[in-house]
Amino acid sequence: MDLGALLNESSSSSQAHSPSASVSPSPPLADIVNSIPLRLDSLTVPLESADLRVILNGFVSESTATTQILELEGKKLLYSYATIENDTERVQRVCNLLDFALILYELGHCELRLTHEYIEDLLDIQTIDWCQSFWPYILHRENRLAKNLDGQKRPGRDLIRYCNALLRRLSKTQNSSFAGQILIFLANAFPLSERSGLNHRGEFDTDNITIWEADDEGSLYSRFWSLQRIFADPTTLLTKPELQPEFQDTLKAVMDELRRHTSTGTTSQPAKSPASVMPTPAETSAVGTPIEPEDETTFAPKWLTSKSLFELQLQDPLFRRAIYAQTYFLCDFLLAHVVDTPPPTGTNKSVIYPRTITPDLAKFLKATQDTISRPPSSRAAVGLEPAFSRSLKSVVSRDANWQVWKLNNSPSFEKPAVPTSEIEQAKREIDGRRGMKRAYRFNMGTPALSRLSSTPTGIELLRNKQRYAIPDPKVYCEEISEAREVLTNMTDPDLVKETKEGIASKEWRGLRAARAQSTRYDFARYFTGRSLEALFDAESETEPKKIKTENI
Repeated sequence: MDLGALLNESSSSSQAHSPSASVSPSPPLADIVNSIPLRLDSLTVPLESADLRVILNGFVSESTATTQILELEGKKLLYSYATIENDTERVQRVCNLLDFALILYELGHCELRLTHEYIEDLLDIQTIDWCQSFWPYILHRENRLAKNLDGQKRPGRDLIRYCNALLRRLSKTQNSSFAGQILIFLANAFPLSERSGLNHRGEFDTDNITIWEADDEGSLYSRFWSLQRIFADPTTLLTKPELQPEFQDTLKAVMDELRRHTSTGTTSQPAKSPASVMPTPAETSAVGTPIEPEDETTFAPKWLTSKSLFELQLQDPLFRRAIYAQTYFLCDFLLAHVVDTPPPTGTNKSVIYPRTITPDLAKFLKATQDTISRPPSSRAAVGLEPAFSRSLKSVVSRDANWQVWKLNNSPSFEKPAVPTSEIEQAKREIDGRRGMKRAYRFNMGTPALSRLSSTPTGIELLRNKQRYAIPDPKVYCEEISEAREVLTNMTDPDLVKETKEGIASKEWRGLRAARAQSTRYDFARYFTGRSLEALFDAESETEPKKIKTENI
């Protein structure tokens, strides 16, 4: 099947050239892609469908047929481009082909997996240097290549496969920067909970082997580098508790030596940089590749373990800081596995290790960890900058949260979409709360505050004479007489007591009122007792009357 049978010019375009001519078939795929102009910025600037509107004009076909044509002819064209000797032209041709496939996918004429198959075949047949120079293309098409991918289905599975295949080809020492770019790309392309990107079983990198020169087993040099075995796989101390005493002695000796160099400082003569010394045959990577820096700025992650460099390395503050960081993280891991401590709760049993750290070793590890994080001004400090010490604590605290997450089988951070029915229900509830509500019977919230708010206030009320006018004592006298008559018929003790207290209160207020009106009542003459009624009975008498005090 030929792409020319599927790519046809639009009828309007054909009539413009020759009204009576029939529709001519479009050129094959190679002619279409080769007709795309070459661009020097093809790696960083992608093609858009608008750029190819003339080529894609009148394109009508079924998706399956288009995919089959692109798989057959497209891969042949890709292999032909891979043989171009000019690297610049080769990159531009390949980018145009991949962009053409992406545009066809976005227009719905093929599948996205086709573009990933092109990239996978391309990375397999090219050198590491060429792949590294081509990688900016993938980074600038990340939004189109890695949109809504699933690591368990294609094309997400294809992306993971060819990225991991490329990582396996890279050197851990010479291509560490390129490997980091690939890992960052994968981390951005998939969610954090993607299973393919997780160390779900909590396995350590046991392939990271550090080789050093043969020496006396009791020498500081051998004991120092032997710690790298524990740093690479701390579970060794958990599964083999008999190694813990030896590890404690070794770590104590190494820490004492590092602190000794911290207190004495560097020598007066400038130390030769360990990175500038050529490695010995023993200083090779795990796969036997010599550590040869690509340029002056290249950082080699493997240790230089030559015995002649050991003293210079101990004098290097950056080297000591790296060992302190390793020790700090190791202590934090081992302190979580002390004997008789409760195991963490979680469903992922593969990251729950045996708890075999003895209390003596735990005490030593805690003291070592505190010493490393101690401020430089304090006693027995190791000389780490305060910012670096805070970074160590921050990394440990955040790693604890990751451990809890992994213990719970790494649940997804993405929450499912809220159903439409719940959204509509929430809208109805909000609209209902916005409507008019029935007035509350207490305007101010409580009966007391409502009464208080309804009480008139203002300066005019204060000027009202009724507020401070003294009542007539006869009013109190009449009220007392009525109360005494009611009191004679009462049998309830509580009610009798309450009535007597009311009589006493009114009599006291009546006497106060009578005293205030002493011009009318000769208070001193007629009143010699406590009964208010006697005051009015004595008005017609000429002599003071002795008033009998009642027990009220």
